[in-house]
Amino acid sequence: MEKRFAHENFPPEIQEQADRMNTDESKVPFVELPPLPIDSHTTGSEFQTRIRPRLVAAFEKYMYGPVPPRCEEVIFKQTEEGSAYNGLGIRREVDIICRHKGMERVLHLVLFLPAEAKGQVPVFFGLNFKGNHAISTDPDVKFHPFERYAPVNPDSLRQADNRCDESGRGATASRWDIENVLKRGYATASICYFDIYPDIPAGFEKSIMRMFYTPEVWNSPQRDSGAISAWVWGIQRALDYLETVPEIDSSRMMVHGHSRLGKTALWAGANDQRIALTISNCSGTCGAKLCHRFFGESFEWIHLWNPHWVVPGFKEYLQRDTEFPIDQHMLMATIAPRLLYVASGSLDEYADPRGEFEAAVAASPAWRLSGGSGTGTTTFPPCGKLVGNEIGYYLREGEHDFTPENWRVLMDFADEKIK
Repeated sequence: MEKRFAHENFPPEIQEQADRMNTDESKVPFVELPPLPIDSHTTGSEFQTRIRPRLVAAFEKYMYGPVPPRCEEVIFKQTEEGSAYNGLGIRREVDIICRHKGMERVLHLVLFLPAEAKGQVPVFFGLNFKGNHAISTDPDVKFHPFERYAPVNPDSLRQADNRCDESGRGATASRWDIENVLKRGYATASICYFDIYPDIPAGFEKSIMRMFYTPEVWNSPQRDSGAISAWVWGIQRALDYLETVPEIDSSRMMVHGHSRLGKTALWAGANDQRIALTISNCSGTCGAKLCHRFFGESFEWIHLWNPHWVVPGFKEYLQRDTEFPIDQHMLMATIAPRLLYVASGSLDEYADPRGEFEAAVAASPAWRLSGGSGTGTTTFPPCGKLVGNEIGYYLREGEHDFTPENWRVLMDFADEKIK
């Protein structure tokens, strides 16, 4: 097998794990997916009341763990407001103050509203990787100083803290394309995911999970949740705030995420039915990719670098991906009959674009229960062609990224389905 996952700094035991992954389509065996627990007699109502909760519970047990409950007190404190993008938008910054059992966490949210909107507007919300000031070219977005976390392994960037210092303003602006989002009549908002759970294995003490778990439980095999569920909790607190914004239509709230935050967006869509459109971009393993399909990133590789994302029991299935009792089409199905959008990069072998599309196809019967068709096709589309009905799918030519092209096509889908 070609060593597509090689790295000059990997010690032999880690390179051995990398070599166990496959990027050769001809070596993908046929595997029968775990079936959706529906049949010709299942109704949409029965799916929502009986089957959907069982699917969510299965993902809680085997992969993500439960999302914690709303904390005892949530306070929204607006700290800034001003004009943005030469008058095209209004920028608001809000501290979401979360208190529980004598502890407090503050989530810093930035919101951009279209200045000339008539009536309430839909909103995109997504967590960001590098800080609110990094997602926008607006020079007035507040920089929140932070303590930087050193990587566990100094030779690896995989567990480094890659947040931007103050000089990194606008560093990831292309992934947010805020000016064009505002021009299309949408609001957009974000929180840095480190505010919720620092993305390192030892991130618990500075996370919101400290309000719900003792260190002894969290660091034991009895821990029943992971960082992805913590990030979903943070998304829910953002939605709590966005529901209160008079310029926003709370029936048209959309949650997006790229890579690990695309995994998070899917789990958020499964847990929170306030989300009208769930958007997964290049989310791969534990996201949109089928784990039973032997291609791209494996459970073993995910767990090697990021065991904090998932429940401890996940490790029982390392090198046993095809024995996992559930798969990601079942996660997607929990979003039905609401809207779902999945995007992939053609060169993003880790995330397995074909496996992401096939998961969306396999989830489509859940939408048929309510008269829809899901993807509406079983044919893997070429690059540049948006397909789908209640489930949109788009394959962009290129690597693991979220680009202005992605935003243009995503907003075309939202224009038709949400506006």
